[in-house]
Amino acid sequence: MEEKEPLLENQRIERRRTSDPRLFLTNKAGFFTRRKRLKKLKEFYENQDRLIENYHIDEQCFNKSDFDHVAIEMARNEMNKKGQRMDRLMARIIFGLNVVLLGANLMASILSHSYSVVSAFIDNAMDLTTSVWAINNTNMLNYPRGRERLEIVSVIVNPEATIPTISILLGGITIRIILLAICYSKSSQGCKLMGLDLRNDILTSVVALTCAVIGDRYWPLADPIGAIVVCSFIAISWMANVFSTIPLMIGRRAEQEAISRILRIAIQHDDKIKHIDHMMVYHLGERALVELHVVLDEHLPLKLTHDLTEALERKIRSLEFVERVFIHVDYQCDGWLGGH
Repeated sequence: MEEKEPLLENQRIERRRTSDPRLFLTNKAGFFTRRKRLKKLKEFYENQDRLIENYHIDEQCFNKSDFDHVAIEMARNEMNKKGQRMDRLMARIIFGLNVVLLGANLMASILSHSYSVVSAFIDNAMDLTTSVWAINNTNMLNYPRGRERLEIVSVIVNPEATIPTISILLGGITIRIILLAICYSKSSQGCKLMGLDLRNDILTSVVALTCAVIGDRYWPLADPIGAIVVCSFIAISWMANVFSTIPLMIGRRAEQEAISRILRIAIQHDDKIKHIDHMMVYHLGERALVELHVVLDEHLPLKLTHDLTEALERKIRSLEFVERVFIHVDYQCDGWLGGH
């Protein structure tokens, strides 16, 4: 019998000898390994489908004969203004609530003598302190483009759980739950951060109330333990939030899906673009900044070069996740990274 592709078959045999056989024999893999593979495979195809769908949306948007970047930018600015108005309204409501609850928590702390309630009072006082500091230290002249980034970085006595104490804490929890539902129904970054703060306040108040009642009626050690839990939860929660937002402040690369969309728009924009020499898409806030180096013919007139790159900039800037676009034009591929 004639042998088919003997070299390829020998390579396959050699790879099987030097590799984990479970990578090649699915039936030899464990149950959890197979589930993990299937999950990753499903995620891969879902990401591909979403990327292709976004490609089609971009094509339909940019290929329209009546494509109007001015109208798109005006609609986007109007949407941003509406979101900012909602954020300001929610911020004022929550700030006023915190002022009222600060006095209520102080009264509850005095009435209950509970460490857990005192820790909730300290948390509320910290919220007010940071809010006032952020308001008083916002200068649009010194930080002309830093206002949006401010939202990202702004992050043992015998207890007596009497009826007034319980009523005060329950009232605060109820109001915060209502505001939390409103914040989570909005998609802006400001509402998300306010929702995170409200969630922490609700959990700390629930723990404080529970431990104060248990410490008063059943187990005295529950109150100091509750105070430790409240403080630990606040510290861990905000540290986790800081670690997740710091990369957005120091230039983390954007998601691959966003990079693919921008690259495809640049490639298909005009046949006069000979090469894409260099592209960076990174975060210095909630939305991304785009640096793009394109190569055009060196004899192309200045007017044509300007119109071509300006149209490309407007296209990319119309994407919902893009804040600013910088396009550099060159006549050769030199791989210049601007010192990076």
